[in-house]
Amino acid sequence: MNTTVSTGTRRPGPGTRAPRRPAPRRGDPRHPDRRRLDPGRAQAAALPIRPARLASGGARRHASRTTFILLVLAMLGGGLVCLLVINTTLAAASIQISNLQRENTQESQQVQDLQQQVSADRSANSIEQRALRLGMRQQPALNFVNLRTGRRYTMPTRVPGVAAVPGYTP
Repeated sequence: MNTTVSTGTRRPGPGTRAPRRPAPRRGDPRHPDRRRLDPGRAQAAALPIRPARLASGGARRHASRTTFILLVLAMLGGGLVCLLVINTTLAAASIQISNLQRENTQESQQVQDLQQQVSADRSANSIEQRALRLGMRQQPALNFVNLRTGRRYTMPTRVPGVAAVPGYTP
């Protein structure tokens, strides 16, 4: 039988796969069962320290769960407080908006009343009544001046047979 031993490392050629590394043996420090074989560790595992380590690991898990639960509860509580503040603010703004709308309606009603009063005061009948209360009297003859010719015309205020219409001068 012909065997060759090479001391160098070979690289795989194209199209070939790299060789697999052998699994670690029991004496190798990378082996998962090395703890069982190491006599110093086997004695340390037999001591009562190991159960205490497990209990402290369980306490850590319990503490981390408690912390997580408290964190989640704090976040939920903070979210509820934020929702309460937002809801209260929106309700206050809604009340303010309804008050402003009511005031706007009252103001627009007041503007309409004032416009109606102005239009009533502009009527010819209203003007004539106020003039009479102030002591003004109707002139018996109307005087007109033609500015181009400078001539003056006089007309009676009432023409017989024509109905008197307030605000109309013939």
